[in-house]
Amino acid sequence: MRMILRRYRTVLVACLPVLIGACSSGTDVTQFEPVPIIATTSIWADIASNVACGEPVVSLIPGGADPHTFEPSLRDRQLIDGPAAIIANGGGLEGPVARLLAAVDDPPITTVFEITGAIAATDLIDGDPHVWQDPTLVAQALDAIGTAAEAADRDPTQIERCTSEYRAELLALDTEIAGLLASIPVERRVMVTSHDSLEYFAQRYGLEVIGTVIPSTNTLAESNAADLAALADLIAERQVPAVFTERLESANDAEALAGRLGVPVVALVTDALTDDPATNTYVGMMRSNATAIAEALTP
Repeated sequence: MRMILRRYRTVLVACLPVLIGACSSGTDVTQFEPVPIIATTSIWADIASNVACGEPVVSLIPGGADPHTFEPSLRDRQLIDGPAAIIANGGGLEGPVARLLAAVDDPPITTVFEITGAIAATDLIDGDPHVWQDPTLVAQALDAIGTAAEAADRDPTQIERCTSEYRAELLALDTEIAGLLASIPVERRVMVTSHDSLEYFAQRYGLEVIGTVIPSTNTLAESNAADLAALADLIAERQVPAVFTERLESANDAEALAGRLGVPVVALVTDALTDDPATNTYVGMMRSNATAIAEALTP
């Protein structure tokens, strides 16, 4: 095990629910504790926590907050001075937080989107940072996260065991999701989403995202009347069964579009975990979304 000098700092942080396995600086409940490892989002905090054998991992962007738009505070800047490891998504996901991390020299940042050898370049969709929507890609990234945890002075034997167990859980999840979606007829395996965040999910499970209300992988973009009119025509032409929105963002345009066409709106949890027991872990979030998608697309 490679030992490093860890710089412990006692900081004021707030813990998300225990099942999330992560802490956040953005809630009201506070406690003092050392911060050895942080992740940029609640999703990667939960994943890293599983690799670290259930040890809490701090989520820089609070659960329930949009990683595309979250503005870090001065306290968040102080927070990243303390940990021995930082796990980031990268690929343009984190918005303002990415600028904060750009100033970090030590410890090194493990950027999942840019891991070479852990995620094959052929599996990455150009310009789309939402790699966690495919659990097999997450499974491939676990070794790099484990290496970061070991560099944070964790026991390599325990990290290896927990990584192996969690990888098996993710691969079982992948099989479960495929089974949930298997009964959807070919002609109904089409999706319209609020923003372009489910391409990895669709690619993995044989679905097609034919359009988005916000034509961007980033929630900072805006829809416009011409694009919405074209999307309405496409929904009618392809007989799209539902429009999928996300709980982090306004669904006004999506709901107006779906209402005009008589198509149901289905809300998913995609970019951040919540305090709902069904979606307060990565595995739970993916299972919940897959179930909702299967129910919406199966006649």
